[in-house]
Amino acid sequence: MKSSRRPKKGFTLIELLVAVVVIGILAAMGIPTYLKVTRNSRAAAVANDINTLANASETYIMESGQWPPDTTTGTFPNEMAGYFAKRFFESNTPMGGQWDFEQFDSGVTSAVGVVSPSLPEEEFVKVDSLIDDGNLATGQFRKIADERYFWVIAE
Repeated sequence: MKSSRRPKKGFTLIELLVAVVVIGILAAMGIPTYLKVTRNSRAAAVANDINTLANASETYIMESGQWPPDTTTGTFPNEMAGYFAKRFFESNTPMGGQWDFEQFDSGVTSAVGVVSPSLPEEEFVKVDSLIDDGNLATGQFRKIADERYFWVIAE
């Protein structure tokens, strides 16, 4: 009597293990690249936002003859309405933390920047290298106090 054996369907354990190993290797190669791209895009977004706020501030200074007002961190200065959106200023920055204007404080006459970010200082060094000199102790973009990274409009 002939036995009618059906061919087995599915994958063997070895085939499944090979597939899992290949996927693991691809993920191990892709995740660091993804994290680097994410960090770089976050730094570029903050650099762009700082430039936007600094340009708006300088326009305000030229038109009004006054420094942008120093408000509570994360609070939109109503005098700046029309220069940038309130919703933008009161939302968190791409690096965490909040936007803030400084006036006659922390050793500067006028500045705009980020307070209490959730990311480490190395991320702000990247921002500084995009818009200034790459050194948070010098130039226009700098660390003016603990967890306070600002574009100095005027000394």
